[in-house]
Amino acid sequence: MRVARVPLLVLALAALGLTGCASVDPTGSFESTRELVAGRHPGTVHWQRGDQADAVATARAAELLAVPITPDSGAEIALIRNPELQGTLEGLGIAQAELAQASRLSNPGVSFSRLSGSGELQRTVAISADLVDWLVQPLRRRLAEAELERTRLEVGDALLGVVADARSAVVTYQAANQLLARLERIEAIDRSAADYAKALFDAGNLTALERANAEAAWAESQAEVGRARLDIVRLREAASLTLGLDPSDAWQVASELPLPPDATFDSKMLEERAVADRLDLVAARWAVDAIERALALKRKTRYVPVGVEVGVERERETDGINLTGPTVELRLPLFDTGKASIALLEAELARSNWQLRALEAQVRSSVRERGAELAANRELVTLYIETILPLRKEVLQRTLLEYNQMLVGTFDLLLAKQEEVDAERRALEALSGYWLARVALERAVGSPLPESAHGHHQDHSAAASGGSEENR
Repeated sequence: MRVARVPLLVLALAALGLTGCASVDPTGSFESTRELVAGRHPGTVHWQRGDQADAVATARAAELLAVPITPDSGAEIALIRNPELQGTLEGLGIAQAELAQASRLSNPGVSFSRLSGSGELQRTVAISADLVDWLVQPLRRRLAEAELERTRLEVGDALLGVVADARSAVVTYQAANQLLARLERIEAIDRSAADYAKALFDAGNLTALERANAEAAWAESQAEVGRARLDIVRLREAASLTLGLDPSDAWQVASELPLPPDATFDSKMLEERAVADRLDLVAARWAVDAIERALALKRKTRYVPVGVEVGVERERETDGINLTGPTVELRLPLFDTGKASIALLEAELARSNWQLRALEAQVRSSVRERGAELAANRELVTLYIETILPLRKEVLQRTLLEYNQMLVGTFDLLLAKQEEVDAERRALEALSGYWLARVALERAVGSPLPESAHGHHQDHSAAASGGSEENR
């Protein structure tokens, strides 16, 4: 009877292993990752795996490209087209496959032997399996599940990083286009001043030094416009790469950046939310948990034999008698007692805990820094829109009145106009700085800010452009 028990045990354990196997299909992991980041970004993330949804995603990207791109629509395009994101999503497939592998029992071994001599023949057939490997399989599976969860969190955080990069690229490109328009207006003013100076010089009413200064100012304005145009080429290429666009894609960005919303933020509240919700922090905590599990497993199995193989052996003797019985093979931990492995895991656990603490400190610092940057840029925008630009317009209006009364000259009028346009330029720089800081703060927090005002102030953006065209 003892002979029959072993094969039954082997079959029972094999059946147990087969029923607990995890699937290699990563669709479920992807869907749970998509749910994890839902509400933290615009649009829907798409994993291009050749299914029917690819056509839907391609059509959605074409729809978004058919109209001027905003930071939010740019982020949605990147979620569909960015190749680096698609490569990151493949990490889910790797982690899912590793879980499936960890869920399976190791294969049993089959050995054959055939001995002959002096006219005698002896045959042996044996089936064996590593019992220790089978016993620790549930623990190994739990480790793989923890690793899959950590991978999901890391992929989710990388996804949000792509969203932030796409938004920043669109904002920067928008600001560059608006800045070029301002610089071209300044260059036109300087050209008019240079032409007027030359005419006065030719008439003998202006010194050579004054003419040279006017022409030099125009040349410098031309150089600045040239640099701005080069920046636009560079920033367009950078935005194309981030959004995953091809040279054949025709696209443009929205012409104006909106003004900041009226919302203010509680820095301490955002800091606590970031520590609780940021996916890279949650992933770091899962990494610590995974090492703790591995350490616990190693401590439990430290003095277990390195290998225990059980099986059934059938031997045919030379006299024709068949012998069948159980076999047990032990590999004892005489030299490697697991002490070094435990020490390694303990060191890795300590390092992971310190890295987690350092990351938490970095997150808190980043939220404070980005929050201060956001508030400072918002104050600058308010100062320019409510104070500096109205004053510059008033100066221009009064200079124009005095010019009409022949109290000031043409150069005074051109200078007043140039200073107004230059103030518009600095207001635009503060405005783009605000939106870039807002994107950075949302990335630091790991979720959208409480009051999202994307698109609410588009109709007021003319204020940052200098208002009406009455005096242009």
